[in-house]
Amino acid sequence: MSDQPDSPAPRNPWAPPADVPPQAGPGPSPADTGPPLPPLAPGTDHYAAGPPYDQQGPHPGQYPPYEQYPGAGGGYPGYPGHPGYPMGPYGGWTPSPRNGYGLTALVLGIVGAVLSVMCFFAVLGAPLGIAAIVFGIVGRRIAKRGESTNPGQALAGLILGIVATVLSAGMLITIGVSIGNGWLDEGDGMRKPDQGSYGSPLSVGETAEYDGGLQVTVADVQDPGPSQTSGSAETAEGAEGGDSALKFTVTLKNTGGDTQNLDYADVSAYADQAGDNPLKDISGQDGFSGQLAPGAERTLDFIVVVPDPSTDSVEVDVSPGDSYDYAYWDVPVPVPAS
Repeated sequence: MSDQPDSPAPRNPWAPPADVPPQAGPGPSPADTGPPLPPLAPGTDHYAAGPPYDQQGPHPGQYPPYEQYPGAGGGYPGYPGHPGYPMGPYGGWTPSPRNGYGLTALVLGIVGAVLSVMCFFAVLGAPLGIAAIVFGIVGRRIAKRGESTNPGQALAGLILGIVATVLSAGMLITIGVSIGNGWLDEGDGMRKPDQGSYGSPLSVGETAEYDGGLQVTVADVQDPGPSQTSGSAETAEGAEGGDSALKFTVTLKNTGGDTQNLDYADVSAYADQAGDNPLKDISGQDGFSGQLAPGAERTLDFIVVVPDPSTDSVEVDVSPGDSYDYAYWDVPVPVPAS
């Protein structure tokens, strides 16, 4: 066995103070400290029960037990007038609502729906619409978990995203079909742009030549006379109060190497320079149609009513097809046969 004495047990700092017996040796005498104080009753405030602290001497055993101190063994209550803070579900704080997904879906859906109906921006409407659908679905799931407060915005963004996607797809399909059919192509210009254009009309018998090799001629202008209009449903004299008519011949000739489609050819005549009211066609035929092979030509006669006897000329406009520019002729009105 070891001759060394046993080491003292470690001191517990949280243990209540124990009664300490008087120590031998020099110390204050009763004459210096006065008579010992009587023990305090349980629950008595030590500092309020006796003289001031600086007038008290060390009196072992006079302190109340540890359990009698306010708050001992019961945690730390709030200060007077300040209740304790409530604890949130995440350990003391409450998270903010996650409304960003629903708001983003709504904004993307609105922008995508607007761009989807714009011809040149429809290509942007589809991706924005798809993004709005994704954010709307995520936003609604978050709202169902109670983590957001804007389920309505998420639903509106989802619906607008679907609308934007559908409209953009329809617009892109329409544009593709239009390009395939040549609807968006610029009109085939005439080889002589200074002749036959608006403001510089051709004369009777002159020909407008197009870049594709198609030629248009207006000729054979005459007064049809009563005998040529009396068999029609509307005579020249009775149509819209007119008392004269004008007959002219339009010839289309294909000098190029490609077959031309005449289904969209248009022939119109106007008695006013503004071209607001076309003259009524009483020739009894449906105009040009079908295909015009290379080297072939086609001729049609047109009879229009001239309502004002004082009109001395009319403007004839001819377009061989929807991709062709209009050509213009200044056609004099013959004096009606007596």
